[in-house]
Amino acid sequence: MKMNEKNRDYNQPIQWSGDLDDDCTAKWSGLMLRAEWMDEDYWWWCVYDTLDNQNQIDSANEYDERIIGGEKAREKAEEVAKDYLKNELIHKLKNSEEEIDFDKLISDLKRIGISPIVTIFILVKDFGFEYSDAKNKVFDAPVWKGVREQSEMLTQSFLDAGAEDADEVEMIDGRVASITFDLTKEDAEKEDEEKEKQTFWKRVKSKFKY
Repeated sequence: MKMNEKNRDYNQPIQWSGDLDDDCTAKWSGLMLRAEWMDEDYWWWCVYDTLDNQNQIDSANEYDERIIGGEKAREKAEEVAKDYLKNELIHKLKNSEEEIDFDKLISDLKRIGISPIVTIFILVKDFGFEYSDAKNKVFDAPVWKGVREQSEMLTQSFLDAGAEDADEVEMIDGRVASITFDLTKEDAEKEDEEKEKQTFWKRVKSKFKY
């Protein structure tokens, strides 16, 4: 059965209008997002599909947790909207009789706001890719140009920082290739040493501060 086509436009950014401190709305990709300040200092939010008879996708009414602050409420509405569009796009492609254009899928997911890591797992989980093939497909996509290099730089920085405390370090061509920690050691064995220097995790965090 042919699915009902919805003309989504992912290109436009999410822009909120109205009073951001009281009641505001955003129209994006055929969805309507709302956030409203309520009587007891908490915020209500909701997401509708305007291309599906104003069908309510999700709202704060479905949760016991109360959101404090308009920014948090808008973030929640945006998160729900992106997840809805992502799932709709995947469902549409999986049920289509046409050959899937994975480069376009990756591009559309990026425009929706889906990260490259999540996109990789979508290719694996929903479309049967091997992890290495999915990773290469995403990192080689024009819309994610440069991400592979950033990922490799981040991994290398992590390895370099961890090598100082690792129990075993493998070097290849003068660079740290892998690190191993012996988790069976008692913490007390390194207690005196740790008092003299920062922990591994603090050094890692310091490398990635803005």
